[in-house]
Amino acid sequence: MDGRGSLEIAAFQMDFENLVISQVNGEGLPELANAGTERFKGIETGVAYRMAGSWSVRASYSFHDAKFRDFLTEFDGVPTQLGGKRLEMSARHLASAGVIHASARGPLVGVEYNYVGDRYLNKRNTALADSYGTVSASLGYRTKGWELRMDGRNLNDVRDPVSESELGDAQYYLMTARHFDVTLTKRF
Repeated sequence: MDGRGSLEIAAFQMDFENLVISQVNGEGLPELANAGTERFKGIETGVAYRMAGSWSVRASYSFHDAKFRDFLTEFDGVPTQLGGKRLEMSARHLASAGVIHASARGPLVGVEYNYVGDRYLNKRNTALADSYGTVSASLGYRTKGWELRMDGRNLNDVRDPVSESELGDAQYYLMTARHFDVTLTKRF
């Protein structure tokens, strides 16, 4: 394909012992705990193709399987074995696709879609958060000496939970709202 395309595939398996995680103690305060043993395994793929002119397309897909293997903890004073449960906030499926026009000089245009699959909000895997997708876009202009661009992130204003808060049980940080960045770059 005359160097126009690329393909990447990576597989992994990582076994952890004594991983430190945050949890809430009996008084409702955050603390660190030893999470026993876990296994993270999966596959990540990516493909890119440079089309005619300055246009290119790219896509990626990842499958992540992050599970507790042996983790005995307490919930409301009851010992609970979490072996086989997925780690909270860990999506199994991630994907993206984008189209970009970026020449050495002239207009810059890009649009990208990112997908995050469902994930559990808690260690016991009883609260499942739905999957979501975000759209981002870029618009700009480039010369030999400078570049001006505007990037819009999360244009569809998705506000799903993206990480667990250290402030207490069942509290989450939400995805950053729709926002725009304007960048002016001068080359010397």
